[in-house]
Amino acid sequence: MTITAYDECLQSGHIPQDAANPRLQHLCGRCGRIREPDEMQRDVDQERRWTADAAAFAQYVADADRAAAALSAFRERRMGDGPWRDVSQRSWRTEALEEVADLSAYLLAAMTALAQQNREDEDADRDRMLLFMALSASVTAFDAL
Repeated sequence: MTITAYDECLQSGHIPQDAANPRLQHLCGRCGRIREPDEMQRDVDQERRWTADAAAFAQYVADADRAAAALSAFRERRMGDGPWRDVSQRSWRTEALEEVADLSAYLLAAMTALAQQNREDEDADRDRMLLFMALSASVTAFDAL
């Protein structure tokens, strides 16, 4: 059984009340809990189509269909197909900017680790090129947002 914010308010000993601020009507005026489900349903099929369209537009992608399918499958394994939660509290662009910054940090760490190995073989050259391409894509994503 799912416990709602309304139930949590009752359990804490009060009846949910309207917030004084009209912009905060989705929150309990007494404790600040979200009174109504704060979710946005996802259309996983649409997400896959958008990802495929973006992959076709992406530079340096050898097989756009394969890349889009792999990214979609990986995302769905991590996220499932449930709704987005806490949507009223999020700025989607800010969330994306934070993730792009994390991506660039992870890529820079991988590039540093590879550089510290002092390898000069074809595999290392390929890894350096791919990491640099991914870092370049993170700069493009950051600039777009």
